[in-house]
Amino acid sequence: MRRYETIVILRPDLGESAQKDTVRRFEGIITSSGGELIDTEEWGFRELAYQIKGERRGFYARLDYGGNGAVMNEVERNLRLSDAVLRYLSVLVASEVDPASVRAEIEAHRRRTAEARAAAEAARAAAEASRAAAAERARADQVSSEPAASETAPSQSESGTVPSQNVDAAELETTDAVELPEPGSDDQH
Repeated sequence: MRRYETIVILRPDLGESAQKDTVRRFEGIITSSGGELIDTEEWGFRELAYQIKGERRGFYARLDYGGNGAVMNEVERNLRLSDAVLRYLSVLVASEVDPASVRAEIEAHRRRTAEARAAAEAARAAAEASRAAAAERARADQVSSEPAASETAPSQSESGTVPSQNVDAAELETTDAVELPEPGSDDQH
């Protein structure tokens, strides 16, 4: 049995149910013609590289099936006759294939992909939680290391001096004050 793959581009103005019905109809043609359906993927709407029958977008679907040349010819004959189809392409994937083993391989691949995606999502969530916790710790450390508002505001004493750095009130009393010249005075040292 040969393995074929047919990519179909459907009109975008069909409703969702009409698109699914069209894909199911072609799946039925495969099985009724003596072929064996391996896999069907609906890729959804995509922009076309150029206009086809006046359309700039199309709904893509992929049919993967096993059968002989007559099955593929029947599928293509029905694709040509359908008004819902903008374009299609059929390709011979393998000369000899066991559809059951290919289905098992595809299912195993999907399972591995889903597990890898779940693991990546869990790692991403853990990294995000770690970043959030680190940011929260940094904020907490910053808040705890900042002096109180009364300690940070430099105060000017009665003599008109300003302390050179932030110090607490007890240190202010023992700090030597430096006299600053009055603005506009010509007394320069």
